[in-house]
Amino acid sequence: MSASKRPSPSLSLLLAASAALVGNRSARADEAAPPLQSVGYRFHVYDEDAFPDRPVIGSPQRYHVDSQQLALSARAGERETLTLNAVHEVMSGSSPWYLVPGPDRRPIQVLSGATIRDHRNAIDVALTHDAGGNDTTTLDVSYSQERDYHAAAIGAQRSVPLSSALTLGFGGSLSHDRLRPTDAILYGRIERAEKNTWSTFGSLSLVLSKYAVVESGLQLTLQSGYLSDPYKLVTVADQQIADTRPDRRGEAAWLVRYRLAATARASLHADARLAANSWGQHSVTLELGWYQELADGWRLIPGVRYYAQDRARFYAPFFDHADGRYFSSDYRLGAFGALSASLDLRKRFGHWELSAGAERYHAATRYALGGADLADPATVSYSRLFAGLDYHFD
Repeated sequence: MSASKRPSPSLSLLLAASAALVGNRSARADEAAPPLQSVGYRFHVYDEDAFPDRPVIGSPQRYHVDSQQLALSARAGERETLTLNAVHEVMSGSSPWYLVPGPDRRPIQVLSGATIRDHRNAIDVALTHDAGGNDTTTLDVSYSQERDYHAAAIGAQRSVPLSSALTLGFGGSLSHDRLRPTDAILYGRIERAEKNTWSTFGSLSLVLSKYAVVESGLQLTLQSGYLSDPYKLVTVADQQIADTRPDRRGEAAWLVRYRLAATARASLHADARLAANSWGQHSVTLELGWYQELADGWRLIPGVRYYAQDRARFYAPFFDHADGRYFSSDYRLGAFGALSASLDLRKRFGHWELSAGAERYHAATRYALGGADLADPATVSYSRLFAGLDYHFD
């Protein structure tokens, strides 16, 4: 198919949205098409804001991550498509360690004394069978490795048309993670640990008209094993003890997606997600995106996102008494909210497609659900830039 005869982005996205809720990769049975469909490269730069005030210990600089990604899509049969994604990341910076009470009991952050440097390599391979009529089955396997962390996962998902306007999606996944913290004996950390994650989902996608699609789905997730962070401490009374969390965590999440082809050259994406877990946390995510096709093969995609959560039952910046079994001052378990804005620009040159974009993410405890008694200075704000190049063989 020539570039000039490709369907408009609005129509393509609208048709894709009528598939199952969790990202299907559909394949077309076309014997004349080349075996290799597309290959792409992305480079991401992720940079967290430094602390405005110098912490008690350690550098105020936070995580910086350079990431490279290679993506490939190829036909594996008349109705099968094989996709591969490989990622290499280089991470550096200091990590929040624990908090201590300062003047007026305002939390003061203590960071890791040494600058962290690590690498992560990950690969994901998926095989999709397209039976036609939006009936697809996908099998997925992935593996991720860091110096102290290994994770393997397998999953499957199915999309089944119930009628010309209604599609059922369902699936599940299982992952197994192994942890061997560095300097375990020196810092009294656990020497090795494991955890398992089971997840399942179901969804319904309804075509409202030739211009609009709505999807709704439910996802259930259960984690078990070692769920604490071996690199974090928490201040209890006058001592720093190891971060200690329950060994089980269940979560239910409800997601609604709406896609509208507003014009022949533009579409609106609106997503909402509500979640609750057994650690006492609730969260909400609202996201809007606008896909605008411009002249001469240009495409512009601005987006905004709001996220907010309340705190886990066993979270506090610090604890005055050793009451209870679980203690954590990890900011990720605290109450906070975040606003982000992104911009993605793409340009098609025949078979080539160039992309570039940026995201700004700002988090603060004042955006949290129900507010927060004490602001956690470790709450992350970051900037992200990316650029990429794809080659489409169709």
